[in-house]
Amino acid sequence: MHIIECHFECTGFDDSLVQAGTSVYLWNLVRQFRDRGHRVTALTAAHGLIPLLRRDHDVVETDWRSTGEITIPVDPDRWPGHPDGVTVDGSARAYRMTVEGIDVVLLSNEILDSHTDTLHPPAGAEGTDPTFLKPLVFQVLAARFLSGQETAQTVVHLHEPVLHHLLPAALSAYGFPVVSTVQTNLPVNTKVYAPQARALLRDLGADPTVVDGLADPPLDSPLHRAMRAFLPQTLLYRDQPQRPGHDYVSALALVARSAEAVDFLSEGQLEHALTQAETPFAQLFAELAVRRELWSRADRLTVGGCAIGDEWLDVARGDERRRRTLTALGLDPALPTVYHNGRYSVEHKGLRELFRGVRRLLDEGERFNLLLHCLAPHPPQDPDLAALAADHPGQVRIRTGPMPPAELMDWATSSDLCVFPAKFEMDTFLMAMGEAMASGAVPVATAQRGMRHFRHSFDLAAPTATGLALPRSFRVADPDLTDAVHDGLARMLALVRAGSPLVDTLRSRAVATAREFTWSRAADRFLAVFAACVAGTWPGGRSGPATLSPTPAPGDDGGTGTAVAGPDGVAVRWAHPEAVRVELVYPGDPVEVIALARQDDGSFAGTGPATAGPVALLVTCRDGRCVWAGAPVAATTG
Repeated sequence: MHIIECHFECTGFDDSLVQAGTSVYLWNLVRQFRDRGHRVTALTAAHGLIPLLRRDHDVVETDWRSTGEITIPVDPDRWPGHPDGVTVDGSARAYRMTVEGIDVVLLSNEILDSHTDTLHPPAGAEGTDPTFLKPLVFQVLAARFLSGQETAQTVVHLHEPVLHHLLPAALSAYGFPVVSTVQTNLPVNTKVYAPQARALLRDLGADPTVVDGLADPPLDSPLHRAMRAFLPQTLLYRDQPQRPGHDYVSALALVARSAEAVDFLSEGQLEHALTQAETPFAQLFAELAVRRELWSRADRLTVGGCAIGDEWLDVARGDERRRRTLTALGLDPALPTVYHNGRYSVEHKGLRELFRGVRRLLDEGERFNLLLHCLAPHPPQDPDLAALAADHPGQVRIRTGPMPPAELMDWATSSDLCVFPAKFEMDTFLMAMGEAMASGAVPVATAQRGMRHFRHSFDLAAPTATGLALPRSFRVADPDLTDAVHDGLARMLALVRAGSPLVDTLRSRAVATAREFTWSRAADRFLAVFAACVAGTWPGGRSGPATLSPTPAPGDDGGTGTAVAGPDGVAVRWAHPEAVRVELVYPGDPVEVIALARQDDGSFAGTGPATAGPVALLVTCRDGRCVWAGAPVAATTG
């Protein structure tokens, strides 16, 4: 086959250019395809990197040209002063280089060469700066580049639906089979401006009606309104109420309608996308168009999977390596060592809770080394991170720039524990956690669905446990997760310090589990999917939605209780056997959230403002599960 990997960000061939794990994922995968004898082309944006790339690679300009202008309709509320849309220069050139036997095509023009440091435009550019439209311009120019090219025995593999929502319909119209990988867990209902999508698809020669019929229902009951007001802070949902001239549709739903297959990185990620189970979003999600579209095309959903790099599959751990690494860092090799590696993304990676949890441990006199790699394009101005480094210089080492794999291996193999308190179900596989586990670091990590394959557990005595699970978190600056990081690390550090045989057992399982995830196995799964799509069939033995209920798992009910109107408002008492928090939620801007107080009998009680309709309650359970309930308000009697 000819496999065209089309992605806005494809820099995994050079560690110094990597901004996120998606690029590492892609480069590992394409090398496997190459090794199996397939022709592979990576199509990406130049991002202004061509002068730098020419230092190490033979970058040549091709004969391909794009000319003319691109007019992009925009939401007038977000782009005031642009009633006719934003017109940008559509002139572009294509450059080609070959890296490790793989052709990399780079599309270049003024907009595609902007934001070289971050690759992506900042959110604040919307409404004023045309370079905010860079991902859209890339989609249009990528479609133009592929238009008219040979489609026989060719498959196009796209990455991240919100970055390629136009391409499946456009490329399908040209005759390409298309596979879309959901690379990260953006809110499943992340939307795109429908008039913009229709116009650009029409310009590309595709059917614009693929955008039709994707509007969500009104969602206007009292409980709906409370959910919609509260949920944006969970990062699971962005509220975009429909109104005249405000026509938005789910990018994932649009892609699911047009792609031959939609791929996920793990079974847990797919399950989360289909159900949002046990999150504060599950009950609202059940009524959205994106859920309907995903379930109606369940036979197109698959798990190609993900893996850790081959270099991590047999990384060696030893006392001498640990002594050499930690001593060179000015640390005491005799102390337990904790490791974290990931992108600097405070909410996604749970960094605020990580920094505060370990800071509290160190302030309390716990003696351990802390190795933090938080990759950022520029040194972050983070007061929690700065205070951690300033107050404990003898035990904390922090790096925020790129680190070569060999150095990361030294850090990981020198560590007893690795900590990954990811939040909002935003990690879909988490390669860095697998790498650390493969190096012998026992995980302390949240029980996110997308990380479930690593088998960390709330019960360390479980026969498959690799490490300690922490409750899922869907809150900004979550004090409960900070406590869980603190308590979980304290528990595990005590076991390490005591020389517990359990730590050796967990470490052995962690290594074995992580090393199951190889790029060779992932490539085999992808190639089966690609071949089936090229042949117009579907491979047998597909895992995924066939194993799930066709409706979201309801979890526990919302509990029981009363809401009684009185002179001071509504007095609420609520009970749920697993609850650690019960809150009243009142819609508004901003949303009003009132935590009920735990009572001696285990129930929760408090008073909220008077309301004519039912009171909305959000119940959070001890393992992080959430469920909504509506309590009818009764009049005071007697």
